[in-house]
Amino acid sequence: MKRVVQYIVLAVMVMLLASAALWADYCSQLESCKSVDVVILNDDSVTFVTPEGIIREFEVNNIYPEGKLVASLDTDSMERVLDRCDYLESAECFVSNIDRLVVAVRQFMPVMRVYDRGAGSVYYVNRNGKQMAVDGRYHIDVPVVEGDFTGSFKPLRLLPLINYVESDTSLVGLVSMYMVRDSNNVCFVPSICGHVVNLGNLDNIESKFKKLKLFYDKVMPHKGWDAYTEISLKWDYQVVGTLRSKKQPYFASYDPEEDEQAPPLESVMVGDGLQEKKQPGSPEADAVVKNAFSKRK
Repeated sequence: MKRVVQYIVLAVMVMLLASAALWADYCSQLESCKSVDVVILNDDSVTFVTPEGIIREFEVNNIYPEGKLVASLDTDSMERVLDRCDYLESAECFVSNIDRLVVAVRQFMPVMRVYDRGAGSVYYVNRNGKQMAVDGRYHIDVPVVEGDFTGSFKPLRLLPLINYVESDTSLVGLVSMYMVRDSNNVCFVPSICGHVVNLGNLDNIESKFKKLKLFYDKVMPHKGWDAYTEISLKWDYQVVGTLRSKKQPYFASYDPEEDEQAPPLESVMVGDGLQEKKQPGSPEADAVVKNAFSKRK
């Protein structure tokens, strides 16, 4: 008998809860949206998205919800409108407390600023490849990339290289911008003025930066920091420098599957037995290199 009573009490409680839920749902159908609260989830750094801007998007698209019945609100349509905004990563709209619409957005977080020569445009790119047009009203401090990206080589292909550089504070201070001639000639402009570093393709990045460190340590202080227009790290066990006296540097195509012969430029084998006539270098450049790579093991 006691167990039967327990079952009856439990059934009554379930019915009451269900009735309360139905009543709350019915009441919500009659409620009007009294406020729109915009929450920017990632506003801890640069903030260029404002609640006013989100409200404006709703007004322009004739879907501003305030004053409308909650039952008539189409949150899916609102999210689709916001997803089309290039300055947002994501958006979620939902009703809270019966009469309040919450709009939670993530603003666009770029990983690079791209000067696309082929398209003749400048834009930011995020980790998903989404693009956002550059706006003069704000500036986002991210790595700068220049190149022709209309073909199969997209800016996002540089992300592993950028991540590697950004993970090391000494390299961040060394690299000022990236330049892409093609997939086998990815370059960067160092903060040491006077030359460009050609990494070749994007394979073996760590090894190539180690070769560059040795070249900076052993060769540049002797040759002078303005001796070369380009330093190439394409070839295994070798660093190739284009002397500034040459009118045009020689750029050889590079296939990592082939045992390619180095081009006929001044070539320096990184290792023991280096014989170079010492020339005065730039104290400023020496100081930069002394600090560069200092935290690498």
